[in-house]
Amino acid sequence: MCGSVSAIGLEQQERQSWPYLRERLRQPGYLMALMRGVLGDTEVAVVTAVTPRGAVTPLAILTTSEEIAQELVLSADRRAQDGVRRAKIGDDDVDVVVDESDGSRPLAILVTPWIEQHLLVFARTLWRGR
Repeated sequence: MCGSVSAIGLEQQERQSWPYLRERLRQPGYLMALMRGVLGDTEVAVVTAVTPRGAVTPLAILTTSEEIAQELVLSADRRAQDGVRRAKIGDDDVDVVVDESDGSRPLAILVTPWIEQHLLVFARTLWRGR
């Protein structure tokens, strides 16, 4: 988890986009966190909402991972609606939070049911291994 000033273990780009993403994706009554996870064979940073009891809901995957960035194709329409643009990863449609200053730099992919399922499968496998 990251507080307003702590950013241990984050890459520089993640440090820069975390405050914006934390506020952009904030859910009232939840703590906001940036956690590491694995999606397939790729380590990813995931913005999450955490209940006071510790239940975690993934909200978005940062695009700082080279594997994620290479797969992401933003739509030809350069207009961002509420800071979000449509994109594709392979054949799948996704919504991407972009840098609002120019609308072309992707910051995070909003979690889809498929992404959430795969992150949860990894988390369960990791938990059982302990």
